[in-house]
Amino acid sequence: MAEIRREIQHHSGISLSGILFALFKRRWTIILCTLLGSIAAAAFYFLYPPTYESQAKLLVRYVLERSAVDSVESTNAAPAAAASSNDRVIGAEIAILTSWDLAVQVAQAIGPKRLLPGAGDAATETAAAGAVFSGLSAISSKGSNIIFVSYKNRDPQIATLVLQELLSRYFVKHLEVHRSAGAFDFVTQQTDQVRARLNQTEDALKSLRDKTAIVSLKDGMEALTTEAAETKKELNAAEADLAQQQAVVNQIGQKKSKGWGSKSSRSEKSSPESQKALLAGTQAKVEALKSQLRDIQQRTKQLLELGPQMEELERKRGMDEANYKYFAASLEKARVDEALDPSKMPNISAVQRPSPPILETKTRNKIILGLAGGGIAFGLALALLRGLFLNRTVGRPLELETHLQIPLMLSIPYSTGRNGHLALPPNGSQANAGALAKRPHHSKLAPWEAGHFIRPYCDAIRDRLGLYFELNHLTHKPKLVGVAGFSEAAGTSSLAAGLAASLSETNDGKVLLVDVNLGPEDVHPFFKGKPAYSLNAALKRHSAIASAADNLYLATVGSPNAAPAQVGLKKFFDMMPNLKASDFDYIIFDMPPLSQTSPTWGMAPFMDKLLLVVEAEKNNRELIKRGYGKLVAGRDNVAVVVNKTRSYIPKWLDAEA
Repeated sequence: MAEIRREIQHHSGISLSGILFALFKRRWTIILCTLLGSIAAAAFYFLYPPTYESQAKLLVRYVLERSAVDSVESTNAAPAAAASSNDRVIGAEIAILTSWDLAVQVAQAIGPKRLLPGAGDAATETAAAGAVFSGLSAISSKGSNIIFVSYKNRDPQIATLVLQELLSRYFVKHLEVHRSAGAFDFVTQQTDQVRARLNQTEDALKSLRDKTAIVSLKDGMEALTTEAAETKKELNAAEADLAQQQAVVNQIGQKKSKGWGSKSSRSEKSSPESQKALLAGTQAKVEALKSQLRDIQQRTKQLLELGPQMEELERKRGMDEANYKYFAASLEKARVDEALDPSKMPNISAVQRPSPPILETKTRNKIILGLAGGGIAFGLALALLRGLFLNRTVGRPLELETHLQIPLMLSIPYSTGRNGHLALPPNGSQANAGALAKRPHHSKLAPWEAGHFIRPYCDAIRDRLGLYFELNHLTHKPKLVGVAGFSEAAGTSSLAAGLAASLSETNDGKVLLVDVNLGPEDVHPFFKGKPAYSLNAALKRHSAIASAADNLYLATVGSPNAAPAQVGLKKFFDMMPNLKASDFDYIIFDMPPLSQTSPTWGMAPFMDKLLLVVEAEKNNRELIKRGYGKLVAGRDNVAVVVNKTRSYIPKWLDAEA
């Protein structure tokens, strides 16, 4: 399971211990953000007083849609099977309740100065309507026909007053939107106009009727046709009678000229005078019928000419009559809606009238909790962001293995005690022999002395080095051990001195500690005035040099007029024959930090073992990875030691403890 957990951590890059490390390391950041969030929450609590809220509930049974110019009435009910339709209806009513027009009407009714008491004479209706609009809320649950309306204000009286005024004006607005209320004048005007057009059409039609002496074009044409046919029939009969009578008169005349018959034999009826009189009458009848037929034909022609105009007038009259009937019905509806009391609409009821103002602290509490919790959350986020993503240094020994895949030899905790300071000063210091008397009181112990805090860790390194030499059959003398780091204050000098002292106590031979950091004129300022010799003098066999402790000797690398960055490598190459011929069992090199011009790169392959010191929370991961890879490529003799590690996590939570 441990292998699986380590594999998961390796792939994810984030582990629980890493999160805890980042949080506890930057606990002061979290505490500061929490404090700032608490201060902001307290400031909001005192600077922004709570508001008062008045609530009301409306029941929308249905909505009657009736326009002033549309006779169609539609009722939008809210059956269970038409939930979406119900939601649309409720949504429309909520839109009316929260409309800007309604907010302006409420602001005008109450007055800007009452709604904005702090603004004084500068209060405007627009700003007051904005105050109404911002404090208003209208919501409804999905599928429900109940609308919850509320208004919040710091003045409890204003809270209830605004909601009361809003509801009363909402009912009026509802009628204006959905019904013909307010359109009575418009419908009346339209009705009068249609009536006037109808009267004009009827007058024009009456004039034509008087002119043609007919009421209906169709009936008139049929009557004229029938009359013309009967007249024609009578004319034909009269003309036949006329022809007959003319023949009789002519025959009588012929007989009279021949002297046929006597007056006594003739009847009075068939006398020439009577026949002539009958003929004259028939002729008069024929002329009368012809005149009558011509009159009928003239009237038919006139009717045919005026027929289209009469048809157009009759069609227009029909349209005007239909329009008049429609507007008359709409006028009646508008008159009913005009007289309807908005507060007594049957389709919408106030289930709950505006309630007395109640202290509303939920929103303020949410904001206060949000500010306080936001401070904590921001602190946690900032700590995790810096610790897990922005920070590229190695903070824990485990990160070498999980992030860089570099094996770890040992980790040394950070020490702030009196012996927690470096035994050797940083590179380039101006320390000299005269500075020994100026040492601070808390730096009394030298790293090779038994009471120094680093000695137990140096003893552990000594044992692991002995095992390494034994397993790799390194039996030659002297064995060269280098100690180098990535920064000046990594603690390489203390580690090198402590390791040299630990090796010298095994009674296996002499140990030489060589400082490669200083130039030729500098004297290494070891504690208690212990002398440090040049490397040349120290390497001479059987030379009479004083020891700093039992079997421990001190030396520096240097040559006249050479810069510190160059002197170590050049002198080291010159001294290689003497190193192998010396009578030391171990030579420990306190080497300069790894940099682009550092001589450590050239010296490292000649070491039997190189201890690479990583300063926790200081050295960059990429720098460590590149440096370690370059050193291992030259010779696989590198062991990594992490120095100044800190455990911010309590021991009962620390998985690495």
